[in-house]
Amino acid sequence: MPESSVRRVIPLILGWEHLPRAFSLHGDQSGEFLVEPVPALLLDTDDGWTLIDVGMNAPLIRDPYLYQRLHGRNGLIRPILPAGDEAVVDALAQWDVEIGDITRIYLSHLHNDHAGSLRLFEAKVPVWVNRAEYDYAMTHPGPEQHGMFRIDYDDPEIEWNFIYGDVELAPGIFAFDTPGHTPGHMSFVIETKDGEGWVFAYDAGDLTENFEQEISPGGLIASTPEQGLASVMRVKEIAAERGFPIIPGHDPVVWPELIRKAGGTPPEFPAGALESV
Repeated sequence: MPESSVRRVIPLILGWEHLPRAFSLHGDQSGEFLVEPVPALLLDTDDGWTLIDVGMNAPLIRDPYLYQRLHGRNGLIRPILPAGDEAVVDALAQWDVEIGDITRIYLSHLHNDHAGSLRLFEAKVPVWVNRAEYDYAMTHPGPEQHGMFRIDYDDPEIEWNFIYGDVELAPGIFAFDTPGHTPGHMSFVIETKDGEGWVFAYDAGDLTENFEQEISPGGLIASTPEQGLASVMRVKEIAAERGFPIIPGHDPVVWPELIRKAGGTPPEFPAGALESV
């Protein structure tokens, strides 16, 4: 096996979502709402900077008409941006990385909180996504009703690269199928040159409880809780095989702590953001 190409793994938070706990944990009847971080990963690799997921499309949140047109379809999920112009630009800047430094993008899936800021990157930056995800996301009208906004990713200038099944995208970067949350959802194993590694579940399981209690995610597209649970179990199996910890996709405790351990500072949650909820 070739040496990993990953020098550093830098976790990022690009915003938050206020949503029912039931969206993350199938069958939850608590009525509780959570504030979950919107995650991304910046990888310092031998041949440049790699980004896994890109966060939300800010104008679609800030403009009241566009917000109502798109996010208004599901008023139970409220997107919240950090202060600043563009969350991904500001998050990269904390690590002295500019948006033009990104050499490739891998997408876990095409929901608006993971693919929304694609428009900020130059067309020459290649983008990888699961083929089943792309095919579903380009249909009509289902994806728009389930949080995939074609305005984010339906761009003829994007250099798409399609993934079929499990694949090592680069030494130290392994993507594997975890459908359920979306038809072509992928999770990632990242291992650094020094042997440290993690299994990033993304939305195969939002919270630590998904894996500790073996609960399917609640938000499923064209799938069943059984399929969602099968992906939870697959994440656990791969983590056990590799001996790496599982990083749930939107856990509000895990992600800020990851950023601190990496030497960064999590963004501040905007004061008053929940006052009108």
